[in-house]
Amino acid sequence: MKIKLNQLDILLEVAAQGSIGKAAKALNLTQPAISKTIHELEAEIGLPILQRSSRGVTLNEYGQVLLRHARDIDRSLHQARDEIDHLLGKAMRQLRVGFTSAASYGPFTNTLIQYQARFPGVKLVAMEGRPHQIHDALQNQRLDLAVLTAATSLVQSGMYYEPLYALSNTILAGEQHPITHTTSLKSLMNYPWLDWDEPGEHSILAQVFRRYNLPQPQNIVHCSSPWVMARMMEQADMVSMWTSVRLRFPGYNVNLRALALREVLPATSIGVLCPNIGRLSTAGHTFMEMLRLNARDWLQQSDAADMVVRV
Repeated sequence: MKIKLNQLDILLEVAAQGSIGKAAKALNLTQPAISKTIHELEAEIGLPILQRSSRGVTLNEYGQVLLRHARDIDRSLHQARDEIDHLLGKAMRQLRVGFTSAASYGPFTNTLIQYQARFPGVKLVAMEGRPHQIHDALQNQRLDLAVLTAATSLVQSGMYYEPLYALSNTILAGEQHPITHTTSLKSLMNYPWLDWDEPGEHSILAQVFRRYNLPQPQNIVHCSSPWVMARMMEQADMVSMWTSVRLRFPGYNVNLRALALREVLPATSIGVLCPNIGRLSTAGHTFMEMLRLNARDWLQQSDAADMVVRV
């Protein structure tokens, strides 16, 4: 049996009004349109469903069966609408934002503070991770959006990506590291390296070495904690590639220094990533708009001048 929802709506209204004319007026339809729908229903079940009299129309026993199920369907649809509205309301009361450590400096942290002050009723969840971890959380709907260092493989994954600014990169070492002169990536290959990510397309360090047709260093320690990496560089002759903002974090610029490098390191793009911009909640859109404004203002400040690459 192929009965459409709009046909059941008309059946419910005819039963409630007891008149084809009144049902047509209530539904803003013509009487012939209502009559046609009734005939379609009768043709579908192969039986008449109305009894006509001088006082109007009533449903016969076949029509009453159809009406009873039509009411059940209508009730279920209303319950579904209520559940969807509840879920939507719940989503509007919560915003889950992912971020990478390099993206946390400046406009992002300011946006979190301003957003919480402006919308104290919204439960704000902020989760730090590496780009591929954040990407997985977005795909699995554990996060609504993210502000992160963007690897090419993530940007091309079909998600919505909006760049905000780009940061310069540098090679860091401890103050006691033996390299004190201008050097090259090739000369540094024999030293132990610290990399943020495990080998793979998402490793920015691997991308840099491929860019200059160099194999990756043999001795690489993979670590996602900047604090642990900084302590390791202070105590051993290790090197690592960091974005320019990291030395602004408290405690990281005391015993670390940038090495002068012959090669030009690629910039790191910082941007917003979300699975589908069209399905992002109002809470998410509001956060993005505040972040855009904060990023624009931050880029005009002297604080950003020696960290941001103008593209």
